[in-house]
Amino acid sequence: MKYHLARGEEQLGTFSDLDVSAGLRNGRLLPTDLCWAEGMKEWQALGEHLQRLDEEAGVTRGDPPDLTALREEVRQDRTLNVEMAPRGLRLAARLIDWTMMLVPLFVLFSAMMDAGFEAEIRDHQNDPTALIDALQRQIEKVQTAGNPTVMTMSWLMLIIVLSNVVLLGVRGQSIGKLLTGIQIVRAQDGSKAGFVKAVFLRWFLFAVIESIQVVGPILSLGNVLMIFRKDRRCLHDLVADTIVTRRNY
Repeated sequence: MKYHLARGEEQLGTFSDLDVSAGLRNGRLLPTDLCWAEGMKEWQALGEHLQRLDEEAGVTRGDPPDLTALREEVRQDRTLNVEMAPRGLRLAARLIDWTMMLVPLFVLFSAMMDAGFEAEIRDHQNDPTALIDALQRQIEKVQTAGNPTVMTMSWLMLIIVLSNVVLLGVRGQSIGKLLTGIQIVRAQDGSKAGFVKAVFLRWFLFAVIESIQVVGPILSLGNVLMIFRKDRRCLHDLVADTIVTRRNY
């Protein structure tokens, strides 16, 4: 039997019995879709029509497929079929992101160094508080002098950070991930990760934690090594409930 199916005002097309059964299983078709076939007086909900046919034939299938269950099947299917990002591409993306920040940072500190600042660093190398005070004074000194290199590198770093925030929130990609063709998606259904998961939980939260003395470096190393798990999910992926895949949109 051939069924004409519709969803609201949208015509879905003509389907065979087997196509309808397969469509209900994989979520392409819904029990609430309208159907009509030769011999039917009017359009009916697909689930109700199939249930009536079963009752007439003396077959007991139970209730029509539940929409929530169908969506769960579709979610699991997407998760299983998603192409995980290779570890090499993830490493390449991380190196690109690090390089884009470390190069201007190195140039910035090189421009700030002078004999007096170097002497203060040597004198207070075991006193973090004194080092921070010395750095603040040096920054104020350089700002007053209006060093163009410092200003350029500072603006460049700010632009890179803002670009990464926007890209992560909108596309689930940092600049490195964009260049390597991978992206962050939700582990549940492969949809866009969004700002909270991609920026706050995966990036900002871990940047703060990894800046903590002693604990931070250990956590950072452990986080990186977790990429060798079978599912390739690092600690920030588990916290944000995300995975990294090849770009699919």
